[in-house]
Amino acid sequence: MKISVFYEHIAEAAKQENKPVEKICQLVSYCGISGVEIENTRLMNEKENVIRALKLSGLEISCMYGFFDFSHGQSIEDGIKMVDLADELKIKKIMLIPGFLKKYEFLPFLYKSKVDKMVDVLKNVCNYAKTKNIIVVLEDFDGKEAPFATSKQLLYFIKNIPDLYCAFDTGNFLYSEEDSFEVLPLFIDRIGHVHCKDRTFKVKEGEVPKATVKGRNMYSCAVGSGCIKMKEIVEKILESGYDDYFAIEHFGSLNQLEDMKDSAKWLEEM
Repeated sequence: MKISVFYEHIAEAAKQENKPVEKICQLVSYCGISGVEIENTRLMNEKENVIRALKLSGLEISCMYGFFDFSHGQSIEDGIKMVDLADELKIKKIMLIPGFLKKYEFLPFLYKSKVDKMVDVLKNVCNYAKTKNIIVVLEDFDGKEAPFATSKQLLYFIKNIPDLYCAFDTGNFLYSEEDSFEVLPLFIDRIGHVHCKDRTFKVKEGEVPKATVKGRNMYSCAVGSGCIKMKEIVEKILESGYDDYFAIEHFGSLNQLEDMKDSAKWLEEM
């Protein structure tokens, strides 16, 4: 098992702890974390500083992710630019979020055409990425505008794009009021990446919660300390033969450094 963490968490921790990003990178490295997940726009805008901070701490980029709008104008060329950036920086895994739909676009007569447009562009990006030996993944995004939030929606993309793999996010299915452990068998043979996100319904003062589709407020927490069946999920994924990165994720945390340390410790003990 290899452990990574979102670079955004590192940047937030630097502000929360009033320490340089380089120092936080060193601290997470000491915790057994060896990679970072980073958004493509941040990487493009802060390339030199990011690469320097990671190099000093012995960290690599485990996965680069980016947001697109393939159903409303963006094309394969936009996706290819991200693949080329990954190739330039020797990043072997990328996650493309293909876009979101407006409320009225979920009407049956519009929905399929919009989703299939995303599928078509994403399929071509995957084909191009394959020539560069780069894996493309898609997660169960926790938002009502995402036509890949539920297990059924995400499966549509996975089944219709042969070279697209699942970035199994342990916490995002709860947004759709689905049990991550129960739906895991649907994706176990196509998992290309894992986001270790635990969640709790215990109110955390000062933190902005994320509401599920039923209106239940979820809060961030360190991996292994919430209501997700993390132990069972991680064990099942490891048993399947997956031996790549498990990415620590807890957006919204007001104690990023502490949560990163606790999450890494829990995963190390696994």
